[in-house]
Amino acid sequence: MAARKKGMTYKGKPVYRVGDRIYYGNLEDRFILALDVTEKEKLGEMEVPTKVKILLMDNTGKLGEGQIYRKAERANLYQAFDRGEWWLKDALQMTESN
Repeated sequence: MAARKKGMTYKGKPVYRVGDRIYYGNLEDRFILALDVTEKEKLGEMEVPTKVKILLMDNTGKLGEGQIYRKAERANLYQAFDRGEWWLKDALQMTESN
């Protein structure tokens, strides 16, 4: 049997990248976080995000096409993950308590 490659995670939840969009969260959960890199800056040979749009969205339909519940912009990927992770955690806790 072939070994299965483990994907990237952040604070215990999976992270998926499709072009300039990053999805964060379990695909089975009701909510998922989408981070859209809208601006980049060249730093040496790397491109670094300088503007990231955060979207907390419904994940009950097709991935990336759900209703948006919260949105914001941050200046870098760290700030976007920090804010978005808090939103996702809060939304999932509210869902569990209902």
